[in-house]
Amino acid sequence: MPTTWDDLLRPGSATDFFSRRKFPPFEPQATTVYSRVNAMWLAELSRLVYRHDIEEDTRPPYPGRIHFLRQAGLEQRAFIISETTNTKAMLVQSTTPPAFAVLVFRGTQRSYKDAKTDLVCGILPSGTDEIGMHKGFEAAVDSVWDEIERQLNVLSCPLFYTGHSLGAALAGIAAFRHPPQAVYTFASPRIGNDALVTSLAHVPIYRVVDDQDAVTLLPPQLLGFRHVGTLQLLRGPQENRSFWQDFVAGPPKPLADHAPVNYVDRI
Repeated sequence: MPTTWDDLLRPGSATDFFSRRKFPPFEPQATTVYSRVNAMWLAELSRLVYRHDIEEDTRPPYPGRIHFLRQAGLEQRAFIISETTNTKAMLVQSTTPPAFAVLVFRGTQRSYKDAKTDLVCGILPSGTDEIGMHKGFEAAVDSVWDEIERQLNVLSCPLFYTGHSLGAALAGIAAFRHPPQAVYTFASPRIGNDALVTSLAHVPIYRVVDDQDAVTLLPPQLLGFRHVGTLQLLRGPQENRSFWQDFVAGPPKPLADHAPVNYVDRI
């Protein structure tokens, strides 16, 4: 089906979480190599985290995020919100074997605070051992880190990080502070300099990119920014429509390839 503007801009409005395909059991021991199964699960959680529930709305959409988690054999241990930066993350854990937990960061939504997080990037040091990070992303993680760390310190099962877009960038920075078993990022922008990449070399990070996703080209390399993790490139369908034909029908391909649902379907 063609990608809609809602797929791109309002992924949390969907009601088909964990039902678009069959999900084999999660593979918590698969950390040193890319697991397509784990990528499927984590891409869907990165889409589901956009859906609101009682933590954000007094009258949340029905069914809420918790309903879909239960259907997938998961429970929400915590939903963490920063009023300062609008950063949001959820920690979920399996309710049946195999045991695992996932820290999921939400991506950009339409808010001034999210836009500020995305745009305040700075210029990073290069040719040095000094670690440099995207200033907005670093501040976003700072704003929720005390509560996240408190939650992580009581876990006793394999832990994974994930997120889409801005959420992917935050997952990468979180891995620098508290390395998990593995990180799966979807549509991640660049997050830091060469020194940061080197410091994360010991953490299994799988950077999933959907074909021509435009967000993965930002911030520019000229400002010292680099990607972290091993690239896993997806291929989407090629269309012959012009940019403006695409824009009228739905998002043009470089934007459509950013939609969370396309990551779920194309893995």
